[in-house]
Parts: sequence; structure tokens; C-alpha cells
Amino acid sequence: MNVDAHVHILAASLRDRRDEIAAGDAWFAMCHTAQRAIATADELFSEMERAEIDHAVCLGWPFADRALREASNEHLAALQQQHPQRITAFGIVNPASADTEAELRRCAERGLRGIGELNCDAQQFSLEDDRVAAAATLSVELGLIWNLHCSEPVGHDYAGKGTTTPDRVARFAIRNASLQLICAHLGGGLPFFAHMPEVAQLCRRLWFDTAAVPFLYEPSAYRTVAELCGADRLLFGSDYPLLNADRYRAALNATGIDAGSLQLVMGDNAAALLRLASVTST
Repeated sequence: MNVDAHVHILAASLRDRRDEIAAGDAWFAMCHTAQRAIATADELFSEMERAEIDHAVCLGWPFADRALREASNEHLAALQQQHPQRITAFGIVNPASADTEAELRRCAERGLRGIGELNCDAQQFSLEDDRVAAAATLSVELGLIWNLHCSEPVGHDYAGKGTTTPDRVARFAIRNASLQLICAHLGGGLPFFAHMPEVAQLCRRLWFDTAAVPFLYEPSAYRTVAELCGADRLLFGSDYPLLNADRYRAALNATGIDAGSLQLVMGDNAAALLRLASVTST
């Protein structure tokens, strides 16, 4: 099974409001310039068929506005209900806001499997906030996985680069050891510190998705993460519609990763984490 563990889609009604939403949400505006695509479910399904992707994890956009978050959650929950064999949906909350507990419970009740892509910069919260820790604890109780937007502390600037750097991610993961945490964008480079034994131990209980990696690293990065942290910690995620699967496949093949490890990355790891066998067999 090929699983894309990191895609973003919006309801057509929200896409049609691009300019209105951008006017009130600086992060959305930065990441959705006029030249940057916004995809709907139908467009995702067409891309999945073209790219031979069997299942996709649809992440909520980290809206600052509560009403937009709730609209995204309802849209993705309905899509998952309609297409359980093709989509796993994550909801979006602001883990430091007053409505977090109610919205987390609503996400779980609607069948959403996780929360994310959470973004400290877009949503103006701190990983050090006790309210975020409380949200993580409740998410564990509800069986909700988190996907966290991570960024590198060095390198070139780009739309979407933030302040959730490896040191902050590591401290958060240590404090919330029971939380199933996917660190987007290779965790901002956290796995590259896994030459340190304590970091390696930490990384071997986290997951790292490949979203946007072609814009950030040489293909050797995939092999390094697999060797230092284990191929079972790496999830293929395209960040569609920003990129499609083709560039990732080409880069992964170029690394010389063995076929078994490649299949783990391209789908088996995500299928195991999300328990997809029971979904796709129904």
C-alpha cells in the first residue's frame, strides 16, 4: 500500500474565499499566494490515481480563526466518512485556546484520527504553554495523533519557515512522552542530531514525514534518517498540492535504500501507525 501521509485540501467554498481568508490570516496569505494551488478532494483523488497512491492523510490547515478550523474539521470528517478506504483525516485545533478540549472531543467523536498540521507560528501558541501540554494529554486519552509543523534553524528563508526548531520539538516530545507525534518536514532536522545517543533514543519513538524535503535537503537526507533513526520512523508525505509524489520517488530511489525499507517509507509505516488494514479491508 502506498500512503501519502501529508496532504492539504480545502472545501471548494473555502477555496473560493481565498482572498477574504488571506486578508485576516497572515500565515495563510504567505503560503497561498495567487500562484500557489489550493486543492479540493476531487483534485486529490485524481492526483492519487495518477501517482498510484492508495491512501492519503488529509491534514487540516492551521487557521487562526476558530470558525475556519471548525469548518475544515467538518469538511474533512465528512470526506473520511464518505471515502474511508481512500482518506484518513486529521482535525485542526489551537491547542492553547479556550475551546481546545471541546474541539478535541468533537474531532474524536467525528472519527478524525489525529490533529494537525499544528503550527506554532500560524496559530500563535507556544509548545512550552501548559495549555498545550493539557491538549496533548487529552489527545493521548482520545487516541489522537499529532502532526507538528517543524522548521530548520539554519538555511534559506521560504514561505512557511517558522520557529519550531529541533530543540523545541525535542523538549516538547520529552515532556509528552505518551503522545504519538509526527514531526513534519523531517522535524526541522531533528533526526540529524541522532548521532547523539539520547537524541537517537528520542527519535526512535517519533515519526518524521518528508513533506517539502525536495525544497530543503539533498536526497541523502532520507538515507541518513533511516540509518540513524530507523526506516520505520520515516513517512512519505508530499505536502500536496505543493508537490506531488514523483520527486520523492525519484529522490528515494536515488539514495539506494533497499526495497523493504522503501516500502516502509512509502506506505507501510503510515498504514501501521494509522491501523489502515482494518479500514481498507472493509
